Amino acid sequence: MVTIEGFASLSLVKEQIDESLNLAQSSLERFVEESGEDSQLKTAIEQFSQIKGVFLLINLPGASMLSGELEQLIHKVLAHHDQVNERLLAAATNAIMVLMHYLEYVEAKKRALPILLIPTINEVRFLLCKPLITESCFFHFGAPVENWPQLFDHGPDMDQIASKGRRLRHMYQVGLLGLLKNENPVTNARTMIHAVSRFAKLCGNTPISKFWWLVLAILEAIENEYIQLNVARKALLGTVDRHIKQVINGGENALKKEPAQSTVQECVYIASIAGSRGERLQQVQSLFQLDTEGLTDETISHELEIMRGPGGSVIRSVAQALNEELTQIKDALDLGARGATDDNEGFESIAESILRVSNTLVMLGLSKAAGDFKIQADVVRHWSKSDINAESSEFNKVADALLYVENSVATLLPRKGPDNQLYNHSTAQAMSEGMSVTQLDEAMQVVVAEARAGLSLAKRAITSFMDSNWDTMHLSNVSVTLKAVWGGLIFLQLQRAAAVVTACEKFIVNELIRENAAPPSYHVMETLADAITSIDYYLEGMEDDKPIGEGILEVAEESMHELGFPVKAA
Repeated sequence: MVTIEGFASLSLVKEQIDESLNLAQSSLERFVEESGEDSQLKTAIEQFSQIKGVFLLINLPGASMLSGELEQLIHKVLAHHDQVNERLLAAATNAIMVLMHYLEYVEAKKRALPILLIPTINEVRFLLCKPLITESCFFHFGAPVENWPQLFDHGPDMDQIASKGRRLRHMYQVGLLGLLKNENPVTNARTMIHAVSRFAKLCGNTPISKFWWLVLAILEAIENEYIQLNVARKALLGTVDRHIKQVINGGENALKKEPAQSTVQECVYIASIAGSRGERLQQVQSLFQLDTEGLTDETISHELEIMRGPGGSVIRSVAQALNEELTQIKDALDLGARGATDDNEGFESIAESILRVSNTLVMLGLSKAAGDFKIQADVVRHWSKSDINAESSEFNKVADALLYVENSVATLLPRKGPDNQLYNHSTAQAMSEGMSVTQLDEAMQVVVAEARAGLSLAKRAITSFMDSNWDTMHLSNVSVTLKAVWGGLIFLQLQRAAAVVTACEKFIVNELIRENAAPPSYHVMETLADAITSIDYYLEGMEDDKPIGEGILEVAEESMHELGFPVKAA
């Protein structure tokens, strides 16, 4: 079955979703202006209901849940339209804006992180008087684990629990109180580890020991500052205190209780984003076979800040304005280097332009580029027509700083590419080697276009081969064409697609145009066409910046496997 990732399928319907969100937003605005006009609220409800189903269909569960909550929120406004609902309407408007930013984030980052929507979802649920969802709501670690580690080989010591349990609980509470006050988390976490470790030893090898093992891993993450404490995580630590109390008061019955699945899920999620940087955390990662693809608490916070930043349209406008300013600076420097400026004020104006760009870069969070560029403003300010030297190291440093800023501005815009990680690596490499990222973009687009042109030639040649009653003359140049396409795909770092093209080329050479080859069946030729067309669709998605995802490559690989030319894993 072909699987299309959420971000890939989003690109196919995003324009329609944007229209629905804009219509819902304008309907709410008109309701405020024309108080009492229920039809506006009904229009908004209809739009949220539609996009909720679309998000579910394209595998964006966070967006689907937020749309559903918004639908219920507007239903609540409609049911009490005669009351003052500014708070509810303000929350709805804010949630729509967050949802728009999230969709832009998913489209640009080629990554769907539903956890980024949890704060907004909970804000809406709070107004609906519904229980808040946990951080681990969209986290799944697979089947329940059976082989839990055995912390101790002895049974519980009920006498020691009764005599020492309250003191150990008090020790835990002292550390917890410090964490709740955000005071010295390292020391307080260490105190709590000491208390839980000793209490777990008293409990011995019992079902509740699984919970203590997970709690110790989380406390290890807090002690080493691998995660930040928020309200939900503090609440979880409060749950630990209640479990200790239950064991002290409930005796053996409390020791026999397995930790709730929801609590295990929350603990495992927190351990997963803490990384495998400690002994206990490594054990959790190994037991649950966690693979977070480099996602940590720090990266989640960073991505959340990015999503909460300016919208894509604002960023594009600012980037365009900066590029125009940079072009003017480059032209002015070029004229100055050739002595074509009218007076020395030309360099003064260039310096002022550099400062303006630097200040804008600071606001966009590009502090390093801004700092380097600002230094060059002072250098340019002291230049004159008589002593300017385009071959000097000083002039080259200004040019390098200008290129670095240009590349930094280019990274503000959505990066086109099938694999965001690979593409960002190419961008970073280009910047470190003093290349223009904009030129890299253009070069990659040219290669994609040329590769698609080569595939079109190959498809036409195959069609002519079939129409001419298997005249192999029409296939004489296909091998060379497909090898050229392969080279372009390797340049684009699309090894998987390149392997399919290689398999197609080998099939044509070995099965179609070799001497005494038997005429192929139409089914065979259709299967070959499926493989080539799938690669073309894949590249078309890149060209239009609407990637269809890796799933379409599965079709191409299955086609070549059916033809007896399986594709080797990249």
